[in-house]
Amino acid sequence: MSERSEQTGKRRSLFWRLWVRSLVVRRPQAALAVISLLVGASLASMLLNLYSDVHRKMTQEFRSYGANVILSSKGAASGGQAAVGGFMDGAAFQQVESLRSKVNGLVAAPVLYLVTRISRVPAGGPRLPDFENIVAVGSDFSALKVLVPGWRVTAGADDGPLGPGSCAVGTHLAQRFQLKPGDAVKLTAGAAQGETGSQIFQVVRVISTGSSEDDQVFVPLSELQKLGGLEGKISVIHMNIPGQATEIDRGVRQMAAAFPHLDVRPIRQIVYSQGKVLHTIRGLLISLMGLILAIIALCVMATMTAIVLERRKDIAVMKALGATNPEVTRLFLMEGASLGLVAGVAGFAVGGFLAAQVGMRLFGVSLGVVWWTLPLVWSATILLAALATFFPVGVMRRIQPATALKGE
Repeated sequence: MSERSEQTGKRRSLFWRLWVRSLVVRRPQAALAVISLLVGASLASMLLNLYSDVHRKMTQEFRSYGANVILSSKGAASGGQAAVGGFMDGAAFQQVESLRSKVNGLVAAPVLYLVTRISRVPAGGPRLPDFENIVAVGSDFSALKVLVPGWRVTAGADDGPLGPGSCAVGTHLAQRFQLKPGDAVKLTAGAAQGETGSQIFQVVRVISTGSSEDDQVFVPLSELQKLGGLEGKISVIHMNIPGQATEIDRGVRQMAAAFPHLDVRPIRQIVYSQGKVLHTIRGLLISLMGLILAIIALCVMATMTAIVLERRKDIAVMKALGATNPEVTRLFLMEGASLGLVAGVAGFAVGGFLAAQVGMRLFGVSLGVVWWTLPLVWSATILLAALATFFPVGVMRRIQPATALKGE
């Protein structure tokens, strides 16, 4: 029994010595295999790093478009000032806030829309309009800025909520009335149904949104509720649920289950566009990686075949000395996996550097290293090298010691 154990130990020792020897001895074919695997690992690492950061930055870009889900009263129109005629209890917003733990990354803001009449105080010159009927927006302006980070403050304070008696005006409205921070405007509620109240607000900032908000005025929610006699009422709740289309749909279903008496509607244009763009990027990434890995696998397979043919006499000697086919197969698979390990680690570093350069030169953004891609690139390269070795192993199994040693 001890003699058999001693023989097994010697065979294992010889196996590892041969493995180390195959890695230490320099061969052009081995170098070519490492270079091929290095190219594949580098490109895979670069694409994965680019996709990961592009996915994150695309999500941020789509988030700058604002809400992708609207919560409103049933029967009210879903979107912006179209929902002026329908109101719901402001307590619904507190319920939405309680769902943050279930819907990760949820951002929400309660909004009240009210048709008002705006005029300058004091009145402007003869070339300025005396008044206009506009939509006043009551909300937490800080929450709206978080919800729609694409809004720009072109004049006045750039941060913080609107204080009592202060307002922000859209850039088009400011141009028509020649308003700037420090000026005052008068808002009169109920312009379409008969006046119900008025209040003077001081302009503290001018905003540019690139949409209909450029013709609106923003005031604190509580003050617009008081101005219109709508204490405790809001028109809609604007929400942004981060993630892909499936995650947004799941969040919408959770909201619909939590608010059966309200209307929960995704803004399909934003959700569909986000899902389509990310799906296209993912498909392109998978196609490119598949093509690259197939080409690299063929190259490595040819290289490993050349290595087997070059070492056919060594294989013949090992078989003549008693090495079995499984043992020789295991030796070559270990050699291929070792080449894949070296190429995978080096390729990850090269790919991260290339991704940073591509991001800076083409997109003007700084991309960091995505560390979760390291084990993925590493294991994929090792697996690719091992699989590419299987065909040469078939060649190795057909080598006959007597024929090979005779040089035939």
